[in-house]
Amino acid sequence: MAVSVVTLGGDVLSVLTTLSILIMLGLLITILSKKIKISNVLLLILSGIIIGFISRKLDILPISQSTLVTLAILALVLIVFYGASRFEIKSLDKFSTSALRLTFISIFLNMVIIGLMFMYLVFGNITLMNILYALIFATIVSGTDPASAFSLLRSKAQKTIKFLEVEAILNTPIVVLIPFILLDIINQIVNNTVVSWQAYLIGILTQILVGIGSGIFVGMIFFRSMRKFYSEEISPLAVITAALIAYILAENLYGNGVLAVAVLGFVFGNMYVSHKDVLQEFSGMLSNALEILVFILLGYMITLDFNWIVYINSITIFVAIILIRYFSVRMTLKNENYSHKDYWFLSLNLSKGIAVAVLVFSLAILGSPQIILINKYVVLIMIYSLILGTIVNRIYVNNSSKQSAEKKQKDKS
Repeated sequence: MAVSVVTLGGDVLSVLTTLSILIMLGLLITILSKKIKISNVLLLILSGIIIGFISRKLDILPISQSTLVTLAILALVLIVFYGASRFEIKSLDKFSTSALRLTFISIFLNMVIIGLMFMYLVFGNITLMNILYALIFATIVSGTDPASAFSLLRSKAQKTIKFLEVEAILNTPIVVLIPFILLDIINQIVNNTVVSWQAYLIGILTQILVGIGSGIFVGMIFFRSMRKFYSEEISPLAVITAALIAYILAENLYGNGVLAVAVLGFVFGNMYVSHKDVLQEFSGMLSNALEILVFILLGYMITLDFNWIVYINSITIFVAIILIRYFSVRMTLKNENYSHKDYWFLSLNLSKGIAVAVLVFSLAILGSPQIILINKYVVLIMIYSLILGTIVNRIYVNNSSKQSAEKKQKDKS
């Protein structure tokens, strides 16, 4: 076997060695993050940035673009499927309704306000292409994954935390889908000399319908046969295979592969499948394993400029994102039983997670100047959000511990 690997070329062995080292490093960083109670996502990205800086200086640790893209697509498929599979119609409650309303309000306001800010501060001029790219950026930074900074709050069963978790489940497929629709519009503009909005709308509608149809078609074939059949070896692989086939089928039919996977996950979550909980846990574990690689490679891939204008612009945009989120939270929950402290806790917990990271990977292959700028600012916003989320949650835990100790002391007296 060793001979066959060498025969394939040194690049194969080099890539495998590199990925093994990165996974081992990621595991050590994750263990360290639990010890010091800091988000492992933040540490993984920062370590990736350091590794990338050193490797570019010393010209070591080569990772091909095709390897990065392959990992990104695989992670994207599994994450979208896993997120959509947890959305069950029968489990809809007031959290789901409010979280969905917050998702749409925040995405809309970000697309309008953050989109304009990004176009003015970063691009500097107004063109149709810049507007579309700015909307892509605004949509991506609307995504939330508070679990990325929830290492301190695992044991807390507060309604605010439950709300944030439900919001993350609901907004992930939407935040992932919109940028690809906008990219399709950009591709149609680039590839057509005559602008026809009717053609764009028909093309988008076709991609949506093909994506939905592919997801339902693959889901019915795979999951109907899994209603009574279950195998510890075959069933988990069948679920992963179904997700990949749905993506590939939709893309080959010029549909939206991400939408196909989201629909497939939704079908899986709302159809009876034998040992569904076990299969969801398996897909979640596989997604977690890929997350370590994705976050390290995200930092590795992005080259951050030591340009104070970039950091001033990114911090300005981040502050605006916080204010928009606070307004969205107040607007969404104004008639519900939440305190002013809850509003700020929900507003400041806007950590960006794996879905945003995978989007950066997926966009990187395009390589346009606008995409390079978008990715650079998204990574900075992601780092800011993780730092803020970690600080807020640490303060929350300290206050909760203090209140609990005071209550016990009061009960004793």
